[in-house]
Amino acid sequence: ESEQSQLQLYSSLIIKSIQSAWRKPMNIQDGLVCDLRLSINKNGRITNVNLIRSSGNLRFDNSALKAVQRAETFNFFKDIPYSLYNTNFKSVVITFNPT
Repeated sequence: ESEQSQLQLYSSLIIKSIQSAWRKPMNIQDGLVCDLRLSINKNGRITNVNLIRSSGNLRFDNSALKAVQRAETFNFFKDIPYSLYNTNFKSVVITFNPT
């Protein structure tokens, strides 16, 4: 597998994990987006998460942060080659855009 296809695969797994842990807050509009930076150790455990671009809606931003905390560990990280982890997955910026 090419490094590019591995990058896409693991990136989409991260996003799927977080979206499945997300609970949509009551009475917020659709289409909100925020950016999060995740620090992840080699075992797939999320060690830190920061909001780096707000959606402008505090409840949405907090729900995104909570989803990351709920996801907690990405079990598939054991499959990521160390060099790929080191260059691409130690610190990850995701655009949280659940639909």
